[in-house]
Amino acid sequence: MVGCKKTPTGGGGGGGGGWLVGTQGLMANVDSNDKLGKGYALDTSDALNGIACRYLGEAWVVGDNGTLLYTHDAGVTWSSQTVPTSANLRALATQDTGPVFVAGDGVFMTSSDTGAHWTSIAEQASFRSLAAAQRGETVLAVADDGGVWSFANGALTRVASVPGARAIALSPDGNTAVIAGNGFAVSKDAGHTWQTIAVDAQLEDINVTDDDGTAVAVGDAGAIAQLSFGKVSLQHVGTADLRTVHIADNDDYDATGYAAGNDGQVYITHDSGWTWQSGPSLGRTVLGVDQIGDGHR
Repeated sequence: MVGCKKTPTGGGGGGGGGWLVGTQGLMANVDSNDKLGKGYALDTSDALNGIACRYLGEAWVVGDNGTLLYTHDAGVTWSSQTVPTSANLRALATQDTGPVFVAGDGVFMTSSDTGAHWTSIAEQASFRSLAAAQRGETVLAVADDGGVWSFANGALTRVASVPGARAIALSPDGNTAVIAGNGFAVSKDAGHTWQTIAVDAQLEDINVTDDDGTAVAVGDAGAIAQLSFGKVSLQHVGTADLRTVHIADNDDYDATGYAAGNDGQVYITHDSGWTWQSGPSLGRTVLGVDQIGDGHR
């Protein structure tokens, strides 16, 4: 068993708002007033590649060299969890009443006991993105070669291929899946068949905010693409490539969200992604974002 080689040190943050992770052990948070919070100081220079939260205080973070971190108190403290791999972990997802899923370079793992034990699923694909329905049973992953994989009944099955796929997200009920990459691709049958939608931008990450498949994706040169009822609205904020995005479930028009990327500049929306304003600058590349508490993925 290989555990996380780096352990958290120093004072903690805590509370809700956006939590962002990235290169050189970046772990920062933006509070409900759009200000930079305390974040958390980590004794690591490993890249942290993704974060996924659930309930009011839980979150997991994955990173290079088998790094897996966990908080149960909204980021006040973080602990390392032991995992059966030292591979780079690149993606993760949680279900509100189900397991936690982690994937990466030749790795796919699940845990049903809050990360105390992890079960490895035998598969050699290199996974870059992972999605699990908050209120459903659908779990899908995207590999570097564009392969779309479904996890069900304890097994992984390749169900489709979407060339150029970079990231995948699911509606909260699990009925709609959307891929971002060379434009959008939308599936209504758990990832088996896909319909493409052209976008004049290369997209890197995506967040589905409603059961109807409303989605926001980010990508190269500050691109932010909003997908709603089959129509795409494209804008650009800044000029740096954006690597990650998260917006709270779209129950209200004024949902808060965050986007960031290569230059460390955080952009914030308070209207479900239609308009954006500059927030704090973090000084390192941001690779993942989620919201602890209300609004998590």
